[in-house]
Amino acid sequence: MKYLVACLPLAVCAYAHAQSSVTLYGAVDSALTYTNNQGGKSALQTYSGGRAGDKFGLRGVEDLGSNLKAVFVLEAGFSIETGAFQPANTLFGRQAYVGLSGDWGNLYLGRQYSMTNDYFVPLSTSMLFAGGLGATLGDIDGSWNYNKISNVIKYESPVYHGFNYSAMLSLGGTAGDFANNRVYGAGAQYANGGLVIAGAYMNMRTPATSIFGATSSPVAGAAFANPVSNPIFQNYVSATSQQVLGGGAKYTYGRSQASFLYSNVRFLDIVRTASNRNAPANAAFNNYQINYGFNFTPATMVGVAWQYSAAPHSNYNSFAAGTSYLFSKSTYVYGMCLWQHASGVDSTGETAVANLFGLTPSSTANQVAVRVGLRKMF
Repeated sequence: MKYLVACLPLAVCAYAHAQSSVTLYGAVDSALTYTNNQGGKSALQTYSGGRAGDKFGLRGVEDLGSNLKAVFVLEAGFSIETGAFQPANTLFGRQAYVGLSGDWGNLYLGRQYSMTNDYFVPLSTSMLFAGGLGATLGDIDGSWNYNKISNVIKYESPVYHGFNYSAMLSLGGTAGDFANNRVYGAGAQYANGGLVIAGAYMNMRTPATSIFGATSSPVAGAAFANPVSNPIFQNYVSATSQQVLGGGAKYTYGRSQASFLYSNVRFLDIVRTASNRNAPANAAFNNYQINYGFNFTPATMVGVAWQYSAAPHSNYNSFAAGTSYLFSKSTYVYGMCLWQHASGVDSTGETAVANLFGLTPSSTANQVAVRVGLRKMF
């Protein structure tokens, strides 16, 4: 009998282990980037996360019975060039949430991706081949980088005959001001065979602090430490709210895939600080993407893309081409070339210049970037 009692703790541990799991995952990605013009000079530089961000994380699942599971994700971003965390001064800055999953859907609490990231990215130039370089106008629609939001409550529905939806709310946490830093949104998708149709909406109150990382909210007439240096929309970041609405479709047929993505971005009730005294009351952007990819072999893909954005007093055209070759399911090399052309007057009131995402603005209307890199996932 004593042998039976002695074995019981081991049996309980074995049972618990069988009902739960924790997975370590991540990716490391380094690239070499040539740019013809950054601040008036050409540049050759290494770049961390050239195709997608460097990261490592833990993903856990525990079976609670009756098709109910407890889940968590802790995911950190970092620079493979320096080893520093990205975003700075964070540990699990990409994702950090806990939740429940069941027949009724999923409910997650914590730092998570936005609706635009969930629903726009699969249709985008960035996902097809270009990574951050292919983001819409410095990621103005939040479909690539500024998509990690803190204090989120998110619900994801089950899939009903190819259709699913989700909604999220981030509470600002400011006593006496429920709207300050509040973020909310919703999205939906329908998938059938090779066709995917998706759309999403995001509303971000006080985007300077809730999204872009400013240390304090903008105040009319006062100095403002603007965290955004992209002149395309730099002087609009002090808006009282930012709204993003958009959607598109992707169709995969044989070895080809084609996609279209549209987004409308509005900066509303822009606060005129000491650095943007001539900013308009509101500013709107209409952004369009058309993408095409072809798999010559299961391991080799090429893609081309065109983007056009209409800003309040300027226009931006971008053309891109790229390729990738898979050594295995988890390791591949890639290459891409992008050209952006600007015309008109930008948000700062100056002649518009090109500014691909992640690079210093050009000193002219044009900017060309060529990037090659290696990505390893685990």
